[in-house]
Amino acid sequence: MKNNHAMHMAARLAFITSLALLLAKFGAYYLTDSKAVFSDAIESIINVVTAAFLMLSISVSSKPVDEDHPYGHGKIESFSAGLEGGLIILAAIMILVESIPVFFAPQPPRNLGLGLYILGGAGAVNLVVGGYLMRAGRTYKSEAISADGRHLLTDFYTSAGVIIGLLLYRLTGFPWLDPLVACLVALNILIPGISLLAKSFKNLMDEADPELLERIVLALNTIKKPGWLYPHKLRALRSGRYHHVDLHISLPHYWTLTQVHEAEQEITQALLDALGEEGDIMIHVDPCEPPYCPICNVDKCSARKADFNSAPNWSVKEVISARAVNNNPLNLR
Repeated sequence: MKNNHAMHMAARLAFITSLALLLAKFGAYYLTDSKAVFSDAIESIINVVTAAFLMLSISVSSKPVDEDHPYGHGKIESFSAGLEGGLIILAAIMILVESIPVFFAPQPPRNLGLGLYILGGAGAVNLVVGGYLMRAGRTYKSEAISADGRHLLTDFYTSAGVIIGLLLYRLTGFPWLDPLVACLVALNILIPGISLLAKSFKNLMDEADPELLERIVLALNTIKKPGWLYPHKLRALRSGRYHHVDLHISLPHYWTLTQVHEAEQEITQALLDALGEEGDIMIHVDPCEPPYCPICNVDKCSARKADFNSAPNWSVKEVISARAVNNNPLNLR
């Protein structure tokens, strides 16, 4: 509950900040009639829309698992990030459409002094709030908050670029610098927009997350005990802060149901601790086979067919495969 409240507060801060900066930047555009300032103001419209959707996505993603959503509601955060990426791309196109014709009919900006002060203040606010949202997104593992923070930081660099461009105009008097800066702003925001959109597609398609798989396998290696053999067929997906993990593991075939259950519980709790968030762990137990003996370090095993040799740590490649392959002494398939 505490995390949900903090996430809601971060989303509200993003919305209020974006709305205030939108008004400030369009005020600066009205004063200066600068295409570069216009490009910065257009990006602020995107900030307001995405911040509003961020508040909605945080509210929906915080709902608990239910019958209709067995993996939670966290996927809406990927939709939020995708919307932000798409709108950023749209904003870049709008800036280019507005600015390119100005190369052929330059319109020198006016009242640059006050306009530059406004942009400088807006950029400073973006830097502070964007950095805060990035930290909050990492802390609460919120894709949507991180995306909004990344966008505000991009907006800061945009404002900085616009200010530098307009200062160069004041020094040189070249009117084409204004639309040139606007076009550079468009290209600058186009790249993170495409990146955000691509990342949201990957998450919506449940593409494998290497960092998540590394954490799971590290947890398995940390807690593994004698008799735990060949974890394989690892599958993990993330839906907001909710995780689902599916794993096969081989255990001694003569263990009692109680021993198997205790091993399952230990593995489940260790993985939940490693994830640090909500989730469920599905463990499928397979019986051991004679070729596993050289890597099984169970003492006084009555079913042993070969001496124990070694039990090296498991790798991600091995654990995600259909069957463990790297530590298979007899090339079992």
